[in-house]
Amino acid sequence: MSLRARLALTIALLAFLPNLVLALLLGHPSPSLFLWLLLVALVSGGIGYLLANSLLRPLTELTRAVTYLSLKESPLHELRLPPPKEAPPSEIALLRARFEELLGRVRRLLEEREAYYGALAHDLKTPLLSALRALEYLEKADGIGKEARVALLKEVKAELARGYGLVENLLALSRLEARPLSPETLNLRALAEDLLLRYRKAAEERGLRLWAEGAGSARGERVLLERALANLLENALRHAKGRVRVRVEEGALVVEDDGEGLPLPLEALAQPFRQGPGNRGGNGLGLYTARRVAEAHGGRLCAGQSPLGGAALRLELRPGNRI
Repeated sequence: MSLRARLALTIALLAFLPNLVLALLLGHPSPSLFLWLLLVALVSGGIGYLLANSLLRPLTELTRAVTYLSLKESPLHELRLPPPKEAPPSEIALLRARFEELLGRVRRLLEEREAYYGALAHDLKTPLLSALRALEYLEKADGIGKEARVALLKEVKAELARGYGLVENLLALSRLEARPLSPETLNLRALAEDLLLRYRKAAEERGLRLWAEGAGSARGERVLLERALANLLENALRHAKGRVRVRVEEGALVVEDDGEGLPLPLEALAQPFRQGPGNRGGNGLGLYTARRVAEAHGGRLCAGQSPLGGAALRLELRPGNRI
């Protein structure tokens, strides 16, 4: 039933029911009186239906404005509601103002997403382009020797790994947006040990000691937690001087190093693709992904000072004994 019909029915009932109750209280109503009351109700309802056109005109105009906006193909900065033909009532004016605020938020989000995709394309293009150039050089360089060739291949591997890391983080973020978590109870020490095996060789090549200690469990989705921990490990290995430790606790993973510590607050470093002083060459997507994964699991990512002398990034999760 439309709002106009509901208003007409309400007016008809208000005209009919009180008169009927009054007639019953005064005595037994005759059929002619009952028909008269019914006629009054029908006439009142019809008048109410006609008056509803005037009452609902501002709302109808707002509906047309929204429909026009949804069909209009314009740039993002031109998304605006057309001005009303006449001054609307205060309730409709408030509704228009709230809708304009919502439209502004959508406009800002779309603009930020466009900037995000542009920065992502730039950051993904850089390692791929570097790898392609190195491969083109190797294709033509016949006499550079084994050592130079191995060095170039390591450079290609590093650039491709950088691009692969970007893709992995984007897949993790997409998984967070696309569907709810599928949590299970995880042994955090086993998860950390499995992941350390992947980074053991890279740590040895840089002369770093890499180990895990402690025990604990948590409720979470393994793939996402592995990605978050991998980001924290890569960050620590990049800046450590000699030691990187993964400390396992009940419902938490703490990655510590003996580097110089964080140059900026974690909130600033975990902004994706925000370049600025102190970012140390990173794009912020790794820490941003780790923070989003922690929040999706009912926890948080926080930073502190490590007993090793550098930074300590703590990934807090839901303990394994909590459902």
